[in-house]
Amino acid sequence: MDSTEVLDPETEFLASKQETGHEWELFKENVRPLKRGRNVNILNHALKSQSDFQLKKSLLDHRRRLLEAIDDYKGEDPLQPWLECIKWVQEAFPPGGDCSGLLVIYEQCVRTFWHEERYKDDLRYLKVWLEYAENCVDAEVIYSFLEANNIGLTHSSLYISYALHMECKHKIRTANEIFNRGLSMNAQPIEKLKAAYKKFLTRSMRRPKASDEDIMENHLSSRSFGTVLARGETRNPSFREF
Repeated sequence: MDSTEVLDPETEFLASKQETGHEWELFKENVRPLKRGRNVNILNHALKSQSDFQLKKSLLDHRRRLLEAIDDYKGEDPLQPWLECIKWVQEAFPPGGDCSGLLVIYEQCVRTFWHEERYKDDLRYLKVWLEYAENCVDAEVIYSFLEANNIGLTHSSLYISYALHMECKHKIRTANEIFNRGLSMNAQPIEKLKAAYKKFLTRSMRRPKASDEDIMENHLSSRSFGTVLARGETRNPSFREF
């Protein structure tokens, strides 16, 4: 490839690591396991592409077609093509990192539907949010945003993920409150929530008494995402702009 060749806007964005006001970090660059398992053929193709330019180009071309399919979709479930794109990118770019564009896709997907009532209680949509939060340095802001906007409040996975995140930050009292909010909402499946809470209480009993968590400052970087989103804001006009 000629070094002077002009990159397409999407590849240029992904390569630039430019700051957009919605910065993020990956916690891991290695292959991360997916709960549902991986398509072995796609995985082998993806791993081989790291040393084969033509294969890598074919992956990028396929990703672009999936992104274009999102813009072109005319059906009754506009979230579905996003989910198909996310699933494929997770499998096709196992190392993660900027080259996959996955966090861009997460960000644009959640921004597109956050104000649509039909998806507020959709477990598929919540799972995108939770995967996105797992890869963001300021996940606490995202969890707070979900609660403030009534997204996923009937699902136990929201409270479990949120509470465990706060537990990892040693905010035990807050984690306990989150579990109790989920229980008071009778979030489903409730047995899964109760089991997670029981394990949390067991760990808490074994933990040395810590100083008051309210004394500890949380120095997370601020996001412009949060509740400042305008109701009409969705995603960038075109994926080709990033």
